[in-house]
Amino acid sequence: MPQVPSSQDKLEELTGLLELMTAILRRFAGLGDQDIDAGIDEALASIGRFSGVDRSYMFTIDGNVINNSHEWCAPGISPEINNLQQVPYETIHWWQPRLSAGESIYIPSVADLPDNRAAERELLSAQGVRSLIVVPLMGSVQVKGFIGFDSVREHRAWSKQAILLLRAIADVIIGGLLRRDALKALRQSEQRFSTLVRRASDVVMIIDADTSLRYLGPSACQILGWDEQPTPPTRYLDAVHPEERQLVHAALKRASGLPGEHVNIADHRLRGGDATYIWCQATATDLSTDPAIGGTVINAQDISRRKEAEQTLRHRALHDSLTSLPNRALLSDRLNQLLLQAQRFRHQVGVVFIDLDSFKLINDAIGHHAGDQLLVDAARRLLDHLALGDTIARFGGDEFVILLQGEQRSQEAMLVEAERLLEVLSRPFMVSGREHLITASAGIVISNGFDSPGDLLRDADAAMYVAKERGGGRVQCFDAALRTRLLERIGIAHDLRDAELRGELRVQYQPVFASKNRQLVGVEALVRWQHPTRGLVSPGDFIPVAEETGLIVPIGTWVLDESLRQLRCWLDGLDEPCDFSIAVNLSSLQLQSPGIATLVEELLSRHQIPSHLLALELTESMVMNDAESSSGTLHQLRELGVALAIDDFGTGYSSLSYLRQLPINLLKIDRSFIQAMTESERDRRIVAVICSLGHELGMKTIAEGIESETQLEMLRDMRCDLAQGFHLGRPTTSEEISALLARHQRQPPERQGEADADADAQADSKGPREPTADPSPIAIPTTQG
Repeated sequence: MPQVPSSQDKLEELTGLLELMTAILRRFAGLGDQDIDAGIDEALASIGRFSGVDRSYMFTIDGNVINNSHEWCAPGISPEINNLQQVPYETIHWWQPRLSAGESIYIPSVADLPDNRAAERELLSAQGVRSLIVVPLMGSVQVKGFIGFDSVREHRAWSKQAILLLRAIADVIIGGLLRRDALKALRQSEQRFSTLVRRASDVVMIIDADTSLRYLGPSACQILGWDEQPTPPTRYLDAVHPEERQLVHAALKRASGLPGEHVNIADHRLRGGDATYIWCQATATDLSTDPAIGGTVINAQDISRRKEAEQTLRHRALHDSLTSLPNRALLSDRLNQLLLQAQRFRHQVGVVFIDLDSFKLINDAIGHHAGDQLLVDAARRLLDHLALGDTIARFGGDEFVILLQGEQRSQEAMLVEAERLLEVLSRPFMVSGREHLITASAGIVISNGFDSPGDLLRDADAAMYVAKERGGGRVQCFDAALRTRLLERIGIAHDLRDAELRGELRVQYQPVFASKNRQLVGVEALVRWQHPTRGLVSPGDFIPVAEETGLIVPIGTWVLDESLRQLRCWLDGLDEPCDFSIAVNLSSLQLQSPGIATLVEELLSRHQIPSHLLALELTESMVMNDAESSSGTLHQLRELGVALAIDDFGTGYSSLSYLRQLPINLLKIDRSFIQAMTESERDRRIVAVICSLGHELGMKTIAEGIESETQLEMLRDMRCDLAQGFHLGRPTTSEEISALLARHQRQPPERQGEADADADAQADSKGPREPTADPSPIAIPTTQG
């Protein structure tokens, strides 16, 4: 055990420690932050020598480890500093609570530690320590480390007063450490700030109340290049682009009224050293009252790339990607502006809607890439011939819209301008080394400015469709009569919705005969609409509307279902079974429906109809315009056993290669050839070629619109298989077809032609026939499978 010091020894110890503490204080007060470590070494050595201990040291706490940072050893004592690095703090866990509480740890005799502190005793004994004292280094909120004094060769006793003085010395040391760390952090912060200012993308500057430049950060010259200008600006506002100068001045004025607050400045351009302008985003902070600043600080960022990206995105959002012309959104905006100007200055605006005629056929023939090039060339040609002040936009597909300013133009002049633009498109286009001729149709509507853009575009579009219906390659002006027609079509579309559910639709059936013996082989189903107030609406009036609105799909489904139901009734009423078939038309929208084959299969099953008794007719243009995509659906239908027919054959664009590949059973010769062949040798040859072509391809042929026995005889000679027309039988009710079917079953085939001819003669004696033009039905002619 250490000897208890006498009163005189205690007094001398305290006096000596006080002198040491005074010297240490004086020493630390004069130390620079770079000399703090040397001061700690001197303090530990002087205390160790004075107190007669064998080792004095300092440990720092770094998270979960402690490090022996300083050590003094008496002569003959081995240093331990190299062995005490990165020691887990948990190793002295018995000291942690007391050190964290700011308490010193004094162990007069290690050997006398009680058994509950055996681990602590063993650790200290292994290092040869007989007695020690540890004093915490307390920071502002937590312990930062500790200093300690070990006695190895003999015990050392410390008085309470001496321990307090050691604690005071520890406070001097931690004060020096904290001052050093603070100065080090300040220097690092200053260095970081200097580096950031030097390398920052922000332009930092200080301006006076009149925007005179008081300070420019290094990046201001680097980014703006002002140091390269012969005469750099002296005022911030002088460097701002004139278009944004007023906005920037207002923001700076607002900042001066809000001292210390960051005020956003509107994006603006600053003149650079090469006389070009750089887009900047900036804030202004009025620090005029801060003695270190004394002005308004502007932090600006170069956002030129962002602005370029925004302009690119804006251009993409408002322009067509293929032709780079304005798109619908920009067209609508410019049309709005023109209409407002027309109202204000009392002039007119012309809207021209242009659509290339038969572009899909050309596109399919030359390929989509070449078709796109043709569209680009057409757009460029229109743009090159556009009058000053007019606007052209791509509306979509092969549609273009041109806005004509009417400030100094009459309506007649606008119409002439539209015709001139169509003429521009009539010259040959060179695509992939070949010339291609196209025509275009246009609709024009003229407004005094008090119409909505949507209405004008709709009316011009409607007029364009009328131009197409009248043969294409022309301009159609939208007028009151056309508006009435458009409103009528809108009314029809409204009334037609759910007409099949209200029981307003009817199906009539036109008989189809074998040409060689007038044997009744089937019927063609024709839809009729009996409107409650309009009366009987012509299919030519409501079928196009149904196709435009998509109502053709539910109507077509109803017709197919009703036709198969009626066929089941006829088959059930026959005395003897026979192949009596029915033909129903498919619209292009029905053909494009994903489940059309499944629907046909379900309806055949529902009504127990053998699939070969159903023929589905498709127009020639519908099949050939989309032959590739429709081929899969046609093969699915053919696999069901359903017959497929091409209606109006000879009037559209046919590809013999597609015709050979598609699963078509029947070619239906258009009525225009039948009506003309008695007078035209050319039309007779066309009909004969179609019949021969059909047979060569393994198909049957049917002629529609037969109105005389002479036509029928010609068709027999050409070996046309099937025939229909007013001369043979008009569209009629299911009851009349039942009677006709029964009569044909009772009479032998060789007498059926005579009976039918007698019936036709009696009908002729009763009065004139119906007009020869049988309206286009939704359903189509039938044939045997």
